[in-house]
Amino acid sequence: MPMRDEDEDIDEIERQVRERYARSTHIEYGEEAAEVEQQALLPSVKDPKLWMVKCAIGHERETAICLMQKYIDRSDLQIKSVVALDHLKNYIYVEAEKEAHVKEACKGLRNIYASAKITLVPIKEMADVLSVESKSVDLSRDSWVRMKLGIYKGDLAKVVDVDNVRQRVDVKLIPRVDLQALASKLEGREAVKKKAFVPPPRFFNIDEAREMHIRVERRRDKESGEYFEWVDNLKFKDGFLYKSVSTKSIHTNNIQPTFDELEKFRKPGDDMNGDVASLSTLFANRKKGHFMKGDAVIVIKGDLKNLEGWVEKVEDETVHIRPKISDLPKTLAFNEKELCKYFKPGDHVKVISGVQEGATGMVVKVEGHVLIILSDTTKEHIRVFADHVVESSEITTGITRIGDYELHDLVLLDNLSFGVIIRVEAEAFQVLKGVPDRPEVVLVKLREIKSKIDRRASAKDRSNNIISAKDVVRVVEGACKGKQGPVEHIHKGILFIYDRHHLEHAGFICAKAQSCLLVGGSTGGRRGNGMDTADARLGALRSPASILQSPGRLPPRGPHMNFGGRFGGGRGGRGHDALVGKCIKIKSGPYKGYRGRVKEVTGALVRVELDSLMKIVTVKRDDIADTPTVATPFREPRYSLGGETPMHPSRTPHHAYQTPMRDPGATPIHDGMRTPMRSRAWAPMSPPRDNWEDGNPATWGSSPAYQPGTPPARPYEAPTPGSGWANTPGVSFNDAPTPRENYANAPSPYVPSTPVGQPMTPNSAAYLPGTPGGQPMTPGNVGMDIMSPIIGGEGEGTWLLPDVLVNVLRGGDDGPGVVREVLGDGSCRVALGSSGNGDMVTVLPNELEVIRPKKSDRIKILNGNFRGYTGKLIGIDGSDGIVKLDDTYEVKILDMVILAKLAT
Repeated sequence: MPMRDEDEDIDEIERQVRERYARSTHIEYGEEAAEVEQQALLPSVKDPKLWMVKCAIGHERETAICLMQKYIDRSDLQIKSVVALDHLKNYIYVEAEKEAHVKEACKGLRNIYASAKITLVPIKEMADVLSVESKSVDLSRDSWVRMKLGIYKGDLAKVVDVDNVRQRVDVKLIPRVDLQALASKLEGREAVKKKAFVPPPRFFNIDEAREMHIRVERRRDKESGEYFEWVDNLKFKDGFLYKSVSTKSIHTNNIQPTFDELEKFRKPGDDMNGDVASLSTLFANRKKGHFMKGDAVIVIKGDLKNLEGWVEKVEDETVHIRPKISDLPKTLAFNEKELCKYFKPGDHVKVISGVQEGATGMVVKVEGHVLIILSDTTKEHIRVFADHVVESSEITTGITRIGDYELHDLVLLDNLSFGVIIRVEAEAFQVLKGVPDRPEVVLVKLREIKSKIDRRASAKDRSNNIISAKDVVRVVEGACKGKQGPVEHIHKGILFIYDRHHLEHAGFICAKAQSCLLVGGSTGGRRGNGMDTADARLGALRSPASILQSPGRLPPRGPHMNFGGRFGGGRGGRGHDALVGKCIKIKSGPYKGYRGRVKEVTGALVRVELDSLMKIVTVKRDDIADTPTVATPFREPRYSLGGETPMHPSRTPHHAYQTPMRDPGATPIHDGMRTPMRSRAWAPMSPPRDNWEDGNPATWGSSPAYQPGTPPARPYEAPTPGSGWANTPGVSFNDAPTPRENYANAPSPYVPSTPVGQPMTPNSAAYLPGTPGGQPMTPGNVGMDIMSPIIGGEGEGTWLLPDVLVNVLRGGDDGPGVVREVLGDGSCRVALGSSGNGDMVTVLPNELEVIRPKKSDRIKILNGNFRGYTGKLIGIDGSDGIVKLDDTYEVKILDMVILAKLAT
């Protein structure tokens, strides 16, 4: 008997071995098969040609079917085949001997146009047309996949075995088995069919199956040798279903299991550091660029497992890290599958993949490669993998928008301050205000926001590079020194920079543009004339050359140290174009009628800062009026910029009310902020006006002809103590013994008895021997060059503007006229007549007199910060005019002497 049992066992084992290996395939190749025979299968010149025909896009398959149907209906067609490829749009392939055969076959098809070009495919490329690239499937044991077909479509599965020869894999997944239906099937009863019923995923329970009288067998698998519970050709183990499926029926790319799904596959007693979370297969589908320089990482496999470090460099799939342990080499190279991100409690992170994608919060606990995060939104704990988060300062809330305002918008508050929205709460916003010295966050209601600032402004860094939105800058001074990032918003010279390493205020920092440097920009601050920016700003404070020019007629515009526009060389500023820095008017296009200042010229395009909109726009050069408005050099007052605009006493004699100078109209009487205590300008003991105040004509950019009597500048005066001018001997206009200008020699004011150079400011006393120098004590421009235009010179008249009414004081042409153009030498082209309909004449500036406006007249401002603006004179108060501007509808109080009547 024992011998018989042993024989039976041997027979049974032999049978099992035969069954196991009977399924294996063994392919034998004939030794005679050679490469030449395979080459003979490729197309040759004797085979039909392949033609590429253009068809209507999106109708490639329809066209191919129509051609095939046409071939069936008409046996006389001489085409061989038609191919439509899914990846090739707008074309089909037709196989035929000649092009004429293809044209005949395509004739009459609506999706192929008669003019469609037919292209012959080269013989060498014909095989590539129909070749299919098989995607390599990188599958290994313990990889995660998802099912494509059947009731398990979309379910997560784990690979337990791979058969690369037969292109099949064994997977385990949570079964979806309807035990009731299975019991009815095994008993031979017909179960009631439920429409589109998909059983829920449940672990298989042997006891429950046996209670339903389902037969469960436990036997060994023939291929793996492991024991499974078998139910009607289904095999189960530990509650999981094990199946053998084709590689074509599973998804292998970009599989991101959720934390809950992985929990179900975890064996009892395993922690998330073990068989699930630490597997490199979990991170096999990372996107390119997963690791970035500076990321904290930890090694999850290999001899250096649990080694911590920081990423230094990433090269394809190799990551170079700087280890935390100093005894190791400076950098170590790892495959990216051997690394995982590492975080510490207290880090603020953002989830970038998985079910919790987009959530932000603070890490409160680290369990191996699993992080427990306190959500910013729900204040609840969420569990995610460390590899699925990045360190971020961004704070996500349930809502990102209230009304017209959303997160990261630049807004203007009702108290005229501004800032960036860094968080949106239920009924309010957290706004980081534009205060560069210290970060200031305020909580504002919706009604407290005045408007959204969505203009694309620009600014200049400390090296005078132009900064625009999205430019990367580095803060070089201030509280945020060393920070770097792209510029998100620019407003009033303040930059809002986003630095992803800055963990406060949603990553935003606020800094002055002058405290930053453009990354990749020029670090020099020089201009076209070689003058440094600081030197250019202070150049006017330096004394001019001590060598006096001949007291003859000087050049029309003096030396070309012209501060008009920018600190440029010559006329144009910046050394690039004459328009840069000038005030212009746009004559056509979407911004027709707007005025502004030219910021930059690039070929045929000009960037203009519009005065009324506080916005920089780009317009065509042809859209700009031919005669630009003469720019006011600086908006803020500065000392001694006498050389920047003409200040010529020759204007004074043409205006009767300016002489005698005691007349109030001859001296501008400004409000209390401009001239202290409104003291009379001719008071001898009046202290000199502060040259930084707006009331000083030197600060307006061009002194009007109605501001006589400013004392001459100090560098040219005799060393006699004067009128209290600090440390420089001045000229007291009460001390007659100091010779300056010979009051008796009115016809020759340029031959002074004491060599002092040219008059620095209008000095009508030079023509009035009987008026003893009753000039106001406003300091003259110290740095005015001696080459300033002389009295009656051609350089005068640039204070005039087009479209203003003037009186022509020239024999034969006396009468009113309208200035049409201001020429470069200071002369003007004037159209005679009050409406400008008469003849066009060219007149010198000393032959013109501006017609003063009356109440309700349309006016144009000739000087000051609002030079070139138009408006309406709504009232007159002494020597001041109350003006309503056209562009901004603001009401301004301006000196009547800088107002001219506008031609209608």
